[in-house]
Amino acid sequence: MSTEQEAPNVVEPVTAESVAAIFTEENLEHRIEGDVVRSGFVNAAIVVAVDGSTLVFETLWRGMAPKELANHLLLAVNEHNQTRFAPTLRMLEGQGEQLAVSAIRSFDIAHGASFNQLGAFIVNSIEATLQAFNFLENSFPTLVTWKDPHSEH
Repeated sequence: MSTEQEAPNVVEPVTAESVAAIFTEENLEHRIEGDVVRSGFVNAAIVVAVDGSTLVFETLWRGMAPKELANHLLLAVNEHNQTRFAPTLRMLEGQGEQLAVSAIRSFDIAHGASFNQLGAFIVNSIEATLQAFNFLENSFPTLVTWKDPHSEH
């Protein structure tokens, strides 16, 4: 049995390995690259990075919008950010004439975190991000160019 499972409330330094342990516990595919854990879903690429005393959870939505939709996309991003606590959505310039949307959350790990605290942050971040991206997909259905292999439609 691992230390995390024996003492889930013991505060320890946060590392990419301790973040990866949460993904393993949740049966989510992932890989470690230095201080970064990468994962994803059909509609999102996920990066969880240890950045000094902060754990950064950032995702990139797979949908890409033409610049002509910038005003509409900005309104949707602002609506989300004003009505939800987290994650914070950001609009970015993507490849060529495309716009991208990312979502970000952070967690102060200056004093470490327990397995349970880390798990709650990561699982909540995934759930909130998927809800945010679902909002975008419902708002901009023409930008959804992928099929969810788990969808029964």
